[in-house]
Amino acid sequence: MVHIKIKENSKQAKAFIEFARTMEFVEFVETDDLQGTNTKISKKQFLSDFKKSVEEVKQGKTKPIRNLHGK
Repeated sequence: MVHIKIKENSKQAKAFIEFARTMEFVEFVETDDLQGTNTKISKKQFLSDFKKSVEEVKQGKTKPIRNLHGK
């Protein structure tokens, strides 16, 4: 099996995708990203996770890293 990541922001990419759809041995699996191939997250997701982390520390649910290392 081969995974190909194509940015759909050009006429050539859209044409290639439509061409590939006509082939019976090609299967499309639409995802945001293939699992395990990209560890980047969006700025919005990062900020949401960060704010949640800060709230958990304030509520005493978790400890900041500096306290775990005794610094």
